[in-house]
Amino acid sequence: MKKLFFFFILSILATSCSITKDMFPNPSQHNYHRMEFDIISKEGIKKEIGIGNIFIKKGTSLSDYSFRLYGLYKGNLYMKSNACGIDISRRFEGMTYFKLSDIIPEKARCSIKIVAETDAIKNRQHNIVESGVVKITYVEERDLPVTMEYTRTNTFFNGKFKTYSYLGQGSIQRQEGDVTNFEKFKVITSLKEGGMYRIAGCGHEFTDSFDMDSFEVGLKDLYNQNYLKTQDTCDYEIRIIPNEILASYSGRFSINIYGKSVVKLANPEWSIKRRARIGKKRIYILGDDRIIMCNINSYFNNASKCSQRYYSNKIFWIRTITSNARKSVFAIKNNKIFWKE
Repeated sequence: MKKLFFFFILSILATSCSITKDMFPNPSQHNYHRMEFDIISKEGIKKEIGIGNIFIKKGTSLSDYSFRLYGLYKGNLYMKSNACGIDISRRFEGMTYFKLSDIIPEKARCSIKIVAETDAIKNRQHNIVESGVVKITYVEERDLPVTMEYTRTNTFFNGKFKTYSYLGQGSIQRQEGDVTNFEKFKVITSLKEGGMYRIAGCGHEFTDSFDMDSFEVGLKDLYNQNYLKTQDTCDYEIRIIPNEILASYSGRFSINIYGKSVVKLANPEWSIKRRARIGKKRIYILGDDRIIMCNINSYFNNASKCSQRYYSNKIFWIRTITSNARKSVFAIKNNKIFWKE
């Protein structure tokens, strides 16, 4: 069954890239995940792209956690995880929802690989294939979770820095190359007197001490090499032994390295205009000719452009995708970018 599953997926991806007008590669073929997730818990909803992180807190149950994933059309969904005992295929139409307690029997540490394949689209040559991963973890009863943060430049916001924060389970995606020269993430605890820590995974291990409530870890510390390739993708386990208390801290940080040939989709142009002098305002989205599907919230258009009636104080989620599944996701509210990955 596993061989058939992966043969089927590889066949889809090969077909997707061989007959497209978009000359850039399908990101999934090169380990770059662009599926869109809402990770849902009692604390609220967190939007994530590519990798969805779920940390199961102490005193909670699996029924407290769920996730949604978004496509731009209808099709088939495939989910696989040996560690969690998941082997699911089902239909989806736009958005689909999973309650964690419905797909795994007990708390576990695993990665769920997900592939979404659209149906044939009218006047289009082929289907679209997207990939994503949901990372699930929890800490043992005797442990406390760590918070992990990393900061990167967001060119969409004119080079400003954006900080991503995770409790217990975190992740980054970086392109193949000399990323070890500058990439690092921060581990945060509530300690005052520091302690020792060990970070290990995939044959790599790094240990050190710290004397404050947080410390930074560089990828060059973990990998001890200057150039990372897709096969260097790894889940790292973090273990902290404090100086001041008997409890220990733990967490997991996932590093996904994708191929150097991957090219991100340029964001489409957007504008808000009044159709006539006394007409209602509309929001307009316009992409280049490689974009084959355009979506505003639940509205779908099989074209490189779309529009919808505009309202103040309402959030408009914009999604566009090319025939090779290069995807753009952002949100607009009150004439400004509200969210962008």
